[in-house]
Amino acid sequence: MKAICFIGFMGAGKTTIGKEVAAKANLEVFDTDHVIESELKMTIKEIFESMGENEFRNVEAMVLRELLQRKAIITTGGGIVERKENRRILREQAFVIYLYSSFDELWGRLENDRDRPLIVNNNRDNIFERYNSRLSLYKEAADVTIDTTNKQIPEILFQVEQAITSFKN
Repeated sequence: MKAICFIGFMGAGKTTIGKEVAAKANLEVFDTDHVIESELKMTIKEIFESMGENEFRNVEAMVLRELLQRKAIITTGGGIVERKENRRILREQAFVIYLYSSFDELWGRLENDRDRPLIVNNNRDNIFERYNSRLSLYKEAADVTIDTTNKQIPEILFQVEQAITSFKN
């Protein structure tokens, strides 16, 4: 079995859903951002501030390649699809589930989040531009898209489980 990866914009629920799926499937779960923080012994915010986004993306790509060698659930940072190579590797080496949500719903979850450097350092319009620029990239990398807009966790989990079952068959 390939690794199962969750992609989507920040705030889409990748970490929450990934943990739930991993627990039910008795698989390990890895969050690329948490692995990066652990390896560099800095928060994502500190990495962005001290190393910049480009260097963060370099480390993120390396961590993704390492994690894809495991039979596990992998939750990714929202920007992992920005690199063409990451999208290619995801398509080739994982079953990729894109958790889509409307921008308005995501913004409601994110606007007061002080731990996300891209939120702290930008305004709503800039985040909306980033969201729009990534939509086609998520779709390009995904095997399946699940719309989480206005849905509760149990409903999303049901759809994810159906997608995974279809993938295995």
